[in-house]
Amino acid sequence: MWDLLDEAAAEYPDKTAIVHRDRRVNYAEYLEEVNLLARGLMGLGLEPGERVGMLMPTVPEHAFALHAAIKAGGEAVLLNSRLQAEELEFLLDDAKPAFLLMSPAFRDSDFAAMLAGPIRNRPFIREVVTLGDTDLFPHLTWEELRERGRALDDEELRRRQEADDEERSIIVIYTSGTTGVPKGAMISARNIKFNLDTWYKRLDVDENDVVGVFFPLFHSAGTIGGVSGCAALKATMVLDDFSPAEVLRYIQEEGITVLGGVAAMAAILMLTPGFEDYDLSSLRFLFMGAGPCPPEILRDVKEKMGAETVIGYGLTESTMGNVTTTMLDDSEEHKLHTIGLPLPGIEVRVVDEKHREVPRGEIGEIAIRGDTVFKGYLNRSEETARVLDGEGWLYTGDLASMDADGYLRMAGRSKEMYIRGGENVYPCEVEEVITRHPQVMLAAVIGIPHAVYGEVGRAYVMSPGGGVTPEEIQAWVAEYLADYKVPEEVVIRDMLPLTPVGKVLKKDLEEEILRERKEQ
Repeated sequence: MWDLLDEAAAEYPDKTAIVHRDRRVNYAEYLEEVNLLARGLMGLGLEPGERVGMLMPTVPEHAFALHAAIKAGGEAVLLNSRLQAEELEFLLDDAKPAFLLMSPAFRDSDFAAMLAGPIRNRPFIREVVTLGDTDLFPHLTWEELRERGRALDDEELRRRQEADDEERSIIVIYTSGTTGVPKGAMISARNIKFNLDTWYKRLDVDENDVVGVFFPLFHSAGTIGGVSGCAALKATMVLDDFSPAEVLRYIQEEGITVLGGVAAMAAILMLTPGFEDYDLSSLRFLFMGAGPCPPEILRDVKEKMGAETVIGYGLTESTMGNVTTTMLDDSEEHKLHTIGLPLPGIEVRVVDEKHREVPRGEIGEIAIRGDTVFKGYLNRSEETARVLDGEGWLYTGDLASMDADGYLRMAGRSKEMYIRGGENVYPCEVEEVITRHPQVMLAAVIGIPHAVYGEVGRAYVMSPGGGVTPEEIQAWVAEYLADYKVPEEVVIRDMLPLTPVGKVLKKDLEEEILRERKEQ
């Protein structure tokens, strides 16, 4: 992991490594900046194994800092920039980073004001370095950190690299914030190297590709699939926030060949004014995860963008969104209704509540084993023991069935399943049918209390501009599924609450339902 940039810079020093708006950074400059910041952190007193918190936007400095913290022997803690003050305080208290690298403000958030009190009252934070200035708390500027790096040579940095252990946790990514208290997933260098090797070999991606990374870098897709992945490939990374017109411009001007995202992002791109005027001929495929891909979007990607689609499944605890994927040449049936085949070297089983493998075609919990499985949750040994057994199996909480040919079909989260009149209903199955409707972009189905049946389904349907009624959605579902699976209630909206990577925030919808019940 810590040798990736060294190898890339040695082989392709003048090759463009990062494109960000009007900035272009080649691999030699990338490595030089990473080494400078790594030495700067060492100059501030960073010891091997100490944590470095990162709260920054999607800019090259975030990538530099990530590699620098790891190379200097630290553990990078990625902080979600969408969180509010109380949520960020929780993460700081949980991870206790010795150093904090942050931007005082970006987007609509004033992080300096948000965290001024917590920073002053957390003695475990020895130094704060800001990308931009503030007068709200003592700190060093980014340039001062670089100056510390100039005062040291590379000898100690080389020693740390040589002595480092690929089994240690190098990145902590907080997960499950949509469904409960966030937990810090500890990811090792071995986890990352294995996952990237198997994923890119399956998809035939190499140093000739230009990869669009428009995910936030506090997410595994951005920091591992994007930042780490492009360094491993020695590819060019186009890095920025997701802005539809800008993404289309990047594809045209930079010749992006591979783009990661979710179905909603692809749909938004194709709805962008002037979409048909952009030259997207460089695009080979879109990798989609985080939910089902409606058939209209799948077909439009092929017809309007000229690209193939790869569907993938994974979770932060498995290093990245890559445990299973469809193949580039898979049928539309596989891409619409499955999450693909396990990657080479990863074992996947579907098990019952006693962790016994169920017959093909039956629904059970997805269990994963292999070098892609994380080390555990930071400070949460009991929670780790609940999901990781002594034989190395990770129990995901995700429900699926496995076809006779080994492809997995999602059925949802075990916690999301509800029971209507004694019949189990898996929301993912209903959502997949709803999103086939040509007027629907996304859907979320949630079980709600019912006086007669115990629980029934409420479907939240994202249909920008309308054009569909609740009755039409119910009739649509009834064509494909048993009557007890048809949602009792359907709510049509232009927009649903989404996570930064395009998943529907069911937690927000569940809170809305709770508020309704209290008001009744």
